[in-house]
Amino acid sequence: MAKRILVVEDTDLLRRMYRDRLLQDGYEVEDAGDGIAALALLRDRPFDLVLLDLIMPRMGGIQVLETVKQDPRTQSIPVVVLTNLGEEQTIERAVSLGAVDYLIKNETRPADVSEKVKLVLNAFKSSCDPDSCFLIHPQPAQGDIDALVEHAALKRKSWCPACENELALELVPDPKRAGWYSARFICPSCGRTFSGSA
Repeated sequence: MAKRILVVEDTDLLRRMYRDRLLQDGYEVEDAGDGIAALALLRDRPFDLVLLDLIMPRMGGIQVLETVKQDPRTQSIPVVVLTNLGEEQTIERAVSLGAVDYLIKNETRPADVSEKVKLVLNAFKSSCDPDSCFLIHPQPAQGDIDALVEHAALKRKSWCPACENELALELVPDPKRAGWYSARFICPSCGRTFSGSA
């Protein structure tokens, strides 16, 4: 099944160029010219990745990113921001909110966008069928969660050091033993996984 990409860019030419290249590469692509339209699409259907311009009318990319990462329905979607030279502080803010990467628009060709999309999707490929994996959101100081976090030697307790979101436990059923699961800490926002070396 083709991966679904949302391109959010207020410049018509760039939006069409990115969309056409991604369609050519076999992705399903939808696009939006501003943040409000993007959020409407994100609430209406699932996407595997969002390319998000930061400077747009009506609602800017930072506001969109904040909304996406606060909504449990969309917070796990990887977001790559599209920006211009001289916007370093805005890029830092986007990354701190959970953007997984960025592209400088005037240095980026459609082929570069395609390559970045491919790399990010490969990095965020799920280790199992979403219908058979389970994400558990442990509560601090409940049961043995603090002891487990300490045993796993997580540097930031149960928080993702990359995007400051709370980690979840991903449980993957063992096909050979009913009722047994493999588990790992994962950030539902940026998709990074953590172990004792995190």
